[in-house]
Amino acid sequence: MNDVDVSIDATNSAHYVDWGAIIAGSFITVAISSVFLAFGSAIGLSVTSFQSGNSASTAGLLIAAALWLLWVQVSSFVGGGYVAGRLRRRIGDATAHEAEMRDGSHGLVVWAVGVVLGTVLASLLAVSGLNSSASNGAMDYYIDKLVRSDTATPVVSSLDTTQISRVLAKNLGSTVMDDVDKSYLVREVTTRSGLPEADAQKRIDQTITTLKAQADTTRRYGILIAFLTAASLLVSAVAAWWAATTGGKHRNEGVDHTHFTRWR
Repeated sequence: MNDVDVSIDATNSAHYVDWGAIIAGSFITVAISSVFLAFGSAIGLSVTSFQSGNSASTAGLLIAAALWLLWVQVSSFVGGGYVAGRLRRRIGDATAHEAEMRDGSHGLVVWAVGVVLGTVLASLLAVSGLNSSASNGAMDYYIDKLVRSDTATPVVSSLDTTQISRVLAKNLGSTVMDDVDKSYLVREVTTRSGLPEADAQKRIDQTITTLKAQADTTRRYGILIAFLTAASLLVSAVAAWWAATTGGKHRNEGVDHTHFTRWR
């Protein structure tokens, strides 16, 4: 072990939280996760295809994405936690156990900062995505398919379908469609597509069944993704604590890592 002089700050004992080390560790965390997520995006695009049957299964992609997310979070928080623990100033009144607790706490704060920033960014992206979906009409394709005419020239063309979209969205969460809404949809589809009433009813039922199946699949995958995200965050919190205590131990012992940067 190298003989080093580990300086201890005994004059600033009131400031136990070293925000400089925390900010540095947080930046390291964001940088590492950004790089790994970029690689993950490239890998994910490489296993998908626009041709039906050529892409990996949804379950396989979900498992791979969850494992990659776990790796990204753990490795990035290990890097950020280690830097925070290594850069933290020692306070003179701390015992060895107290110093380890403070180092670990700094790693945990780095983790908390990363989680808060990630949550805020995810919320902004989610709101932006919802607004974009609302403005572009997420169900426009199914509405167009619903009122599509089998004749060369539609009976009614280019009419507002906003009310149809609202009726469909309202009835996706119910087991049985409201009779008034059903009558309205049958009338609109019959008028716009020129189909007989029985065929219009059949088309409506098929559309509702498809939309409900998609909504149920999205809900189930959303629950699974939320659970995996929470589990990976808990694991990464432990990793950040461990890395910070390791960084503090290396700081005290003066561990030399220059052999990783030597060219020869």
